[in-house]
Amino acid sequence: MKNMLLPFTACAVLGAVLVSGQAYGFRKFLDQFSEHYDANSVTTHMLTDETSCGLCHVRAGGGGKRTPYGEDFLTIALDEGKGFPGIEFTDSDKDGYVNLEEIFLQTHPGKPEIAPAGRIELSLKDAGTLSVAVAAECALMDLKAFGFKFESGASDLQLKNVKGTAEVKVSGTQGAVLAKCDAEKLTGNLMR
Repeated sequence: MKNMLLPFTACAVLGAVLVSGQAYGFRKFLDQFSEHYDANSVTTHMLTDETSCGLCHVRAGGGGKRTPYGEDFLTIALDEGKGFPGIEFTDSDKDGYVNLEEIFLQTHPGKPEIAPAGRIELSLKDAGTLSVAVAAECALMDLKAFGFKFESGASDLQLKNVKGTAEVKVSGTQGAVLAKCDAEKLTGNLMR
């Protein structure tokens, strides 16, 4: 039985096969997705389980019709050569949250019915202060900075029991900050 699966596995690992103008990525693109976000310390395990070809395809097992995220991945990331960063600040499923926010929160960037529950507003109050605002209480907020650094010099910060507005010292003038509250399914982003 194991030897019978070898040709199928080898074929799947080879990557995309062009059939009738459609790219079938098998597991290659999912592995690239995981590698890209793991390298940036963004957890994706809930989006990359065994049936997660549904990240890009309507069917969890892959193949066939694509989700809006899958369409953007094909046309922008692959065809235009922009890779995953090229679609991170796109809202593929038009639910009001950019793909990177949904990936960070591990909701689905291609299915509007699987969306974050609410917004965390992030803004720079001044050159050294990040303002973080939530309408509901957030028991544990994770902040992830790219380009910016928090007061400790780290790119990750956790805040506890945030309600209303909190201020965080930051350094740097350019980059992005992601915020999430897993339990409350809240997310936000700032890009400058």
